[in-house]
Amino acid sequence: MQQWQQCDRGLIIAGPAQSHEPERYCIAVAQLAQTLDWPVLAEGLSPLRNWSDCNPYLISTYDLLLRNPQLTTQLQPQQVICLGELPTSKELRTWLSHGQPQTWIIHPTDHNLDPLHGHTLHLRLTLEDLVSQLNDESLILQGKRARITDKGAKISTFSSYIASWLTTDQNARSLINTAMQDQPQLLESKVAWLLSHALPIGTPLFIANSMPVRDVEYFWQPGTLRIQPYFNRGANGIDGTLSTALGISHQQQSSVLLTGDLALLHDTNGFLLRRHWQGHLTIIILNNNGGGIFQMLPIAGFDPPLSTYFLMPQDINFEQLAATYGISWEKVSSWTQLSESLNPLPDQGIRILEINCNCQNDTQWRTIFFRQFADVY
Repeated sequence: MQQWQQCDRGLIIAGPAQSHEPERYCIAVAQLAQTLDWPVLAEGLSPLRNWSDCNPYLISTYDLLLRNPQLTTQLQPQQVICLGELPTSKELRTWLSHGQPQTWIIHPTDHNLDPLHGHTLHLRLTLEDLVSQLNDESLILQGKRARITDKGAKISTFSSYIASWLTTDQNARSLINTAMQDQPQLLESKVAWLLSHALPIGTPLFIANSMPVRDVEYFWQPGTLRIQPYFNRGANGIDGTLSTALGISHQQQSSVLLTGDLALLHDTNGFLLRRHWQGHLTIIILNNNGGGIFQMLPIAGFDPPLSTYFLMPQDINFEQLAATYGISWEKVSSWTQLSESLNPLPDQGIRILEINCNCQNDTQWRTIFFRQFADVY
């Protein structure tokens, strides 16, 4: 562990995490970052972005930053600590695979969490145990300890490496916010950005796989709303999306599900649970009439078979579907309407908010934005 303290170009990567004690987790990550003076790349599915006041070392725009070749070289680390699984970001995974930094995975299980097969060592201990060991070994530089409690810490107080990360991250956040605020059309990507500002404090939010989870990683802005993200990651894809969200929200605080149309349709029988279910769940459906993620993949250049076997348009009338199960339904036609529908949330029942999106337009917007963003740097 001493080599971490001596490293000037170290990086902490906080992957997806569903913690029963999110505040404790966020404070532990902040303590680790403070101890080592390393920036923290926080996945959108981590609670870290929703407890940003705990951690002045937080970086949220890494996927966008790493699309710029100059920055991929400038920000290359020598050592990496990965807390659990890697984030969703393909850009991050490609960057790490090419750079091959010495990497430590911190996770108490013996699961293989290194999909990149790099220079990796697995330390089988919890994050809290790691922080405790660092404290016991007196590896903390006393001059750095106070910084974690200074929420207004200036970038100039950090090392040149972490200052580079923080400066570019702040600039990227400003560009994202400007682009979203200036976007009047209903756009999938802006929904994820808006939720990070508009939801009530502490809202449990289940995020479906495919494009919703990726837009959260790209555009979810750090804040202090204590949103509780939930998710199912892995080989099962969209299986059980609705049922899981209902299970999370049962007898809990009013909750939200962000999902595409296919993920919801794949599990509509989950609505049969409603007679035994208590609470409130708002379901935000991004209805682009098909599997939108495939527009972002190489298969998009081949049609057929793109439309028939990958996009899978269903042409479902969700108002009628909601009526079949006795579920409330509302079509969202503006950003103002969506914001007002989310805060406050109802106390009881299941409600569908349907947002009709154009898959091709959404894909084109992302492509243009990513390109323009990379050119800025």
